[in-house]
Amino acid sequence: MKYIPVAKPVIGMREMAYVFRALIRTEISGYSKQFIPRFESEFAEMCDSKFGVSVNSGTSAIHLALAALGVGSGDEVLVSAYTNMATFFPVLQLGGNPIPIDVDPITFNMDPQDLRNSISKRTKAIIVVHIFGHPAPMEEIISIAETFNIPIIEDCAEAHGAKINGKTVGSFGTIGCFSFYANKLMTTGEGGMLTTNSETLRDSMKSIASLSFGKTNKFVHERDGYNFRLTNIQAAIGIAQLHRLSKMIRNKRKIAARYNHILKANRDLQLPIELPGYTNVYWMYHLKLLSYNSDTVDKLIARLNYFGIEARRGFVPYSDQLNVLHQFGIMAKVTPFASVAGESTLYLPSGPSLSNRKIKYIAKTFLKVFDEISQDVS
Repeated sequence: MKYIPVAKPVIGMREMAYVFRALIRTEISGYSKQFIPRFESEFAEMCDSKFGVSVNSGTSAIHLALAALGVGSGDEVLVSAYTNMATFFPVLQLGGNPIPIDVDPITFNMDPQDLRNSISKRTKAIIVVHIFGHPAPMEEIISIAETFNIPIIEDCAEAHGAKINGKTVGSFGTIGCFSFYANKLMTTGEGGMLTTNSETLRDSMKSIASLSFGKTNKFVHERDGYNFRLTNIQAAIGIAQLHRLSKMIRNKRKIAARYNHILKANRDLQLPIELPGYTNVYWMYHLKLLSYNSDTVDKLIARLNYFGIEARRGFVPYSDQLNVLHQFGIMAKVTPFASVAGESTLYLPSGPSLSNRKIKYIAKTFLKVFDEISQDVS
């Protein structure tokens, strides 16, 4: 069997046709009105939001959201501890101090109690991550944020189309941030989007994302700014991808269900779940080893790779990012559940076009290899 990657984008004739329309008109920059406004509008509508602001990456989206909210030197931003460092870097780059918030050991999402305990007079914003496609407990988080009048940024990079009681992520907080990297549920190759119901924030973010050019004299800039623009070619792909998103989500959910059906017999595994009222879009099939030592995950990944299956470790939490902490001279708060997750989790191939035959092969091979490694450990 050919090598099976953890993810592979699905690109079809609609994407190619839209890109061709952009190219034939030489509408290729981030200033084009051909596809960009439509993409922003349609994506915002999908997210139950009024406005969308397209950018060149999910990391840029978070950076832009923080900048628009005025995060700067010395400000504390409370961030879910178990996530890609792309969620933390913008806080550091703006001079802020990220405060990691520990996670629930089952969903790996932000723990509301630790969030409440971590709020201080310096808290400027909260970044909640909908990790691996399962929404965070937004009702509790919003209640805490409203009590202290703190804006919420939703990191939805892994959760396009995920819902809580029918409401789509990206519409709960002050600003939603999305990524369109190649392994996401929908992709523009690279790219991102912000969603908001605030026209003031929308206007501010669009300005900052385009070098904060002046309204009267373009080259008299209103403030510091960035070139975070998405290109028209990427927007063309994005519109086509948006048309297939619901199918991608259905496929992802079926793939997760098939994995769960085969793997559930092994009691040393914690499989991904879906809480009542939540819609998990299963960005990656992410599981936790309940029986492991320091190198079990690495051995498992190496053996799976030998059998032609790509697997990757889960995220290393902020408090364990020693190189970054040393660079910025920071002592990070310890987040024990996030640290355990970083040591004991991995994810398996779950691209939306993955066949039943490959799912069965991956799952059976995983069980065989895991059993062999577990016996070696014991």
